[in-house]
Amino acid sequence: MQILECGREHRETLLFFPCTAEPVWAFADTIAVLSQRWHIFQVVFDGHQPEYPGDFTSVEQTVDEVTQYLNVHGISHLDAAYGCSLGGACLTRLLALGEISVGRAIIDGGMTPYRLPFLVRKLLLARDVLSFRTVASNREVLEAAFPPERFTPPGHDSRKEYNAMERYLKTFSNRTIRNIFWSANNYALPKVPAECGTKITYWYGCDEKKDRRYNIRFMKHYFPQIRVHGIPKMAHAELVLVHPELFDHYAEKFLKPEG
Repeated sequence: MQILECGREHRETLLFFPCTAEPVWAFADTIAVLSQRWHIFQVVFDGHQPEYPGDFTSVEQTVDEVTQYLNVHGISHLDAAYGCSLGGACLTRLLALGEISVGRAIIDGGMTPYRLPFLVRKLLLARDVLSFRTVASNREVLEAAFPPERFTPPGHDSRKEYNAMERYLKTFSNRTIRNIFWSANNYALPKVPAECGTKITYWYGCDEKKDRRYNIRFMKHYFPQIRVHGIPKMAHAELVLVHPELFDHYAEKFLKPEG
């Protein structure tokens, strides 16, 4: 696990957990906008960047390592935190443990643990791994799942973007792929979350509402204080990856106390 820092000149801190299987460069535009006002701690998951050795292990280990990093750097409180998909799972566990206090948190399409028999969960893991490998090995499937006209940020060349993504997805080890999908859907949480005054919102793209129904139900039960907010005309992770200015607009409305 690596943490990249930017916007160090700012007083207010924001922890940024990325989504599953996305390179650091995919968040560059959004991080650039956020770092104009925030001191950003951007997490890079193990197994997600070829230049950093190692495989992804689990949500639990990632959260432990992030907590240790922050403690070593004298940070026991974060003004804000954001996590998407796998990153949302990590943020959920971080909030539940309560070892680092957080002022406001956005869980964006965050994954929540299954409550299903073990065999069913193993079958779902096999499905997810197969889906990932199919997308990673077939350009047509990649573009069908994530249409370039929708998932290319404004001003970017879609052909170059997808060429780079195609190369990137082939860098994932089998161990990392298995661990991502198993851990994101089966990570441990305390039965009752730590008491905290964190203001939490759960975002979902309105185009993914059906896929997030179980996650939303879980979050409402687990964090009674949570507010659920649908982002119009957005699919899973589309806002943070493709629309940095709009992402910043929504984020600032919630993260700033006056918002």
